[in-house]
Amino acid sequence: MKTIISTFGISAGGIIASIKENGCDNLIVLISDDMTNEAKMELKKLEDVTKSLGIDIQKVIVSPYSLMENIQRIKSIIKSYSGSEILLNVTGGRKPLSLAATLAGFVSNPDRIIYVREEDNKPIEIPKFTMGEKLLSHEKRTILNSINKSTTFDEIKKFLEKNKMKSRQYHAIMKHLRELAEAGLIEINKTRPQTYTITPSGELLR
Repeated sequence: MKTIISTFGISAGGIIASIKENGCDNLIVLISDDMTNEAKMELKKLEDVTKSLGIDIQKVIVSPYSLMENIQRIKSIIKSYSGSEILLNVTGGRKPLSLAATLAGFVSNPDRIIYVREEDNKPIEIPKFTMGEKLLSHEKRTILNSINKSTTFDEIKKFLEKNKMKSRQYHAIMKHLRELAEAGLIEINKTRPQTYTITPSGELLR
């Protein structure tokens, strides 16, 4: 089973080229919520092509400038097709949407990430950071998921107890918090009581 997840701009050419070169069973297209008439015509052309090839197409409407929201949404889509061979095409759409797709690909590890050149529809392979989310232990991921804005230690501890994390001792949690801060995934706010805030890098790895 082959799945292509692709950002979409004003041309269907890059997506159609990736379908022809790689094959496709499922196509998920990320579409801006303010498409131009030109883009709508190109989308119709893409729908006609996929219909003729018997490809299942799913259109996902996004706000192109909602970077973190789009990262999480694309990560979720990649995860939902985890049993499939996944190609992530980051060619189309506004730059923040293309960037969101690229960053989601870095941490979610699809099989391939490509950018298709407009001049000749040839793909450029984008290197993957295969570490991504795998760098985080289960304990660190659980702690990261407990932190939003100005989260206290007591709130973190309650979250860990609710999620039945094995090591809930004060010193173990503080060690994880220091290491998350050193990695730039959270910020430690020197308030009374001391609080913790997730950073954009931390949001990326949630």
